[in-house]
Order: sequence, then C-alpha cells, then structure tokens
Amino acid sequence: MLENFLGVLDRQLTATSLESETVDRRHQIASELMATVEKLLRILALALPNGTTSVAVPDGTELGLAVWKDGDQSQEAVMLRHKKTQMELKWTAADGQKIEGFTLAGLLTYRGLRPVLNGARKVEDPQWETIGQDRWWMREPGHPSYRVLSEVVSAFVNDPNPQALGPSVNFTFSHQKLEPKEDQRILCAYWEPSIRLWATNGCTLLESEPSRTHCRCNHLTSFAVLMAFYEVESWSLDVITKVGLVLSLVCLLLSILTFLFCHAIKGPRTTIHLHLCLTLFAAYVLFLSGADRTSNQVACSVVAGLLHYFFLAAFCWMCLEGAELYLMVVRVFAPHSLKRRYMFLLGYGTPAVIVGISAAAYHQGYGTERHCWLSSENGFLWSFLAPVCIIIAVNAAIFVVTVWKLSQKFADINPDMSQLKKFRVLTITGIAQLCILGITWIFGLFQFSHRSLVVSYVFTILNTLQGLFIFLLHCLLKKQVREEYCRWLRCSSLPRKPSKYSEFSSSSATSTRGLQPSRESGL
Repeated sequence: MLENFLGVLDRQLTATSLESETVDRRHQIASELMATVEKLLRILALALPNGTTSVAVPDGTELGLAVWKDGDQSQEAVMLRHKKTQMELKWTAADGQKIEGFTLAGLLTYRGLRPVLNGARKVEDPQWETIGQDRWWMREPGHPSYRVLSEVVSAFVNDPNPQALGPSVNFTFSHQKLEPKEDQRILCAYWEPSIRLWATNGCTLLESEPSRTHCRCNHLTSFAVLMAFYEVESWSLDVITKVGLVLSLVCLLLSILTFLFCHAIKGPRTTIHLHLCLTLFAAYVLFLSGADRTSNQVACSVVAGLLHYFFLAAFCWMCLEGAELYLMVVRVFAPHSLKRRYMFLLGYGTPAVIVGISAAAYHQGYGTERHCWLSSENGFLWSFLAPVCIIIAVNAAIFVVTVWKLSQKFADINPDMSQLKKFRVLTITGIAQLCILGITWIFGLFQFSHRSLVVSYVFTILNTLQGLFIFLLHCLLKKQVREEYCRWLRCSSLPRKPSKYSEFSSSSATSTRGLQPSRESGL
C-alpha cells in the first residue's frame, strides 16, 4: 500500500504541469500537498507493526516510519536514514503526543519538490539589513536571494497539532559540494505553509561541511537547507546596467537609421556595422524585458536561449568587423570586400548551430533560479564563453596589428605630422576599434570571483554603453555622416514646395490684376 502511495506521489511531483503555474500558485500547491500527504501517512501508519518501515521509489521519493505501540516510549534514539537525508530524535520528543498507545515518527524525502520551492522568499530578520555594509562601495541595504540546496523533507509525529518538542531533533542533509564564499551563507530553514515562506526560528546550524549540513530544530514540519546569496552591491550595478542599456538602445536605434539611410557611407563595412547594431539591439531589449522573469520556467528558458543566440550573433559580427578591418588596413592591395552571403552565413548561421547543439545536448542549462541565462552547471556556460574567448583573442590580435600598421602609414604619408596629432588620431581610432571589436568584453572573464567588484563596475559601464560608443565614433565623428545629418535637418526645416494648383491660382490672380484699369495710369 505504501509503495503504491509513494508511486502516485512521485509521479505527481515529477509532472511538468506545475511549470506553467505562477510562483505563488506553485507554492500554494506544494503547501497543500505536503499537509495532505502528512495527514494520509498518519492514517496509514496505524496499520503498521512496531519498528521501522522504509519504502522508496527508485531514484525518487523516500519514506521512513517508526512506530511504537502499547507501552511507554523508549529512551533510545530513533534514526530514520535516507540516501541524502537523515533524522535523529528520541521517543521522548513525542512525549504527550501518544494517541491510544500509539506513537509515530516519520521522515519523507521529496525528490521533486526542490524545484517547486526554489526561489521562494524567506521571513527576513532585521540583522540581514546590515550584513556586508562594512565596505564603502556597499552602502545600499540588500536582501539576499535564496536557493534550495538540499532535498525537501517532511518530519512529523502522530499529533498533527504543531507545537514545540521537548528534546530537539537533529537533521543531516547531503548536497552538492560547495566552495566557501564571502557572499554566500548556509541556512537551516523550514517551510511556513500559512504564509508560504521559508523561516529559520527554532532551527540552528550545527555544522556545515562542503557536501553535508547538520541542523537542529525544536519543532517538526517541512525542512530544507537554503543557500543565501548576498548581492548588497547589486543595487548600484543594476541601476548602471539599466540606464546604460536604455541609453545604448537609443543610440543603437539612431545608428541603425544612419546606416540604413546615409548613402555617403554605404559599403560592406557599413553592412557589418548595421547587423552588429541590430543583434545588440535585440539582445539588449531581451535582457531588459526578460532576464529576470524566472517565475515561468518555460518562458525563462526561451529567453535564455534567445539571449544566447543574439549575443553570440553580435560577437560573430564583431569577428566580421575584425576581418573587414584586417583586409582594409593590412592587405590594402588585395580585394578586401567580404561577400554578403558569407557574412550572413557566419553572422547568423554560426550562432544558430552553437545554440542548437547546446540545446540538444543539455536543454536544462537554459534558465537558472535567479536569472534567465545559461547555467554554470556541467560547464554549460562555456557554450557561450568558448566562442566569445576565441573571437576576443582574434580581434585583439587584429587590433594590435591594425594600430601598428596605422602608425607606420602616418609616418610614411605625412612625416611632418606632430607627435601629439599622431597620438590623438591613433587614440580615437583605437577607442573606436576597441568598442566595435568587442575587446572590452574581456573584463567579463575576470568578474566571476566575489572579490572582483571593481572589475564588475568597469565591465558594466563599458559594455552597457557599447551602443553609445558606436554611435559617437562611427556616426557623429564621421564628416560624411555629419554632412548628411545637416542636409536632413535643412530639408526638414525648409517650407514645403507649393503645389501646381497653388502656382496656377497665384499666376491667374496676378494676370487678372494686370488686366484691370490702373488708377495711376488714368486708363
């Protein structure tokens, strides 16, 4: 009977129907499910003999029930052990809960409940407001975000009324191995079904090992180990990111219109500029509108996949920028116009192949509990980082060669040019190529450490303003574009040309007045 019950429960938990529900609805269903299951198990346990009964679904939910009938409770400890969880308590912990000579202690480990409760908030304590505020760049108070680190368990006795126990209960949770970090903290928490939040009062962390956590609680309900992530510095970074991206979107839109309608700069390089701006524009819009929409797992995975594609496409067009620059500057006397079909194949086809292979190999890597982006588990993030590193390395080499060649050309063409003017020209050219080739993204490779806050600010400022740099350096600073802008402004400010009907009416009126007698002539 218990095997069938667990089988039904396990199939219910592994069903994908909850993925389409809202976060609040998922938490409500989970709370009702846990309460109903505990109630049914108390009834089913009445038919069990003395001793411990263990039932498990293969690679699924596990149940342990310890029953004591007809007699005083033993002073010995009761141990209920599962693959990744363990509970230890004394029978006297249930003293006063005996119902007609029957005492029960149960432990149920849910294998499919962790993703349902992942991302749930916690009842905050006042001391959280001041954690991490000892550094000058962390002035804004921050609330940590939480991830369920262990399996979720329900611990219960025969009395359904919640109340504090006498002796405390010890729990041991096994989980993935963790590296100690300053911005993370392990918590022993329980689920509060009335408010559908995690809470920690009454639970104490005894010991935390890299892959195991020991907790002690003075009451029984549903428990789990939480990982708290402190992001007290993220408030200012978030503001910089959003302001920079909005400004870049405006500049990218102006750049797109310029590259489309400014005939003075038409050519293969302008085509590459245009499609780089288009892919960056799409990626920025998606990032602003959907990167934090983690409530719907399916939609979050789709957003993560699209972000993966558009950012890879942007880097592929940056690679084409480097190739076109090399042909234009280094191989001056060779044909240096890239064919359009090859440009589109590399710019849009290559990222499509990478994303398709990545999704087929590990589709679970799209979307995390905190952001709609690629997961770092199983090295999945390298499906983005690897091609980006290759493109940055290639473009960095092209950048060095280009600046070196330009300095030689300046010396050959105009040897009388002053050193200051050479430096100014090379500096402007270098900055323009740095932003267009995406070399500033190299700072992103050094910000994964929790000690790299300064690098995070540099990376955020430089790359959220990439659209602004493109507009300034490749539109406003070009003489042909400025002249085109002036021509457009003059055309828009000129009065409209009169129509043929108005010209005919005006000439007719003039002729009529000419045929009338003139008072001055006396006719």
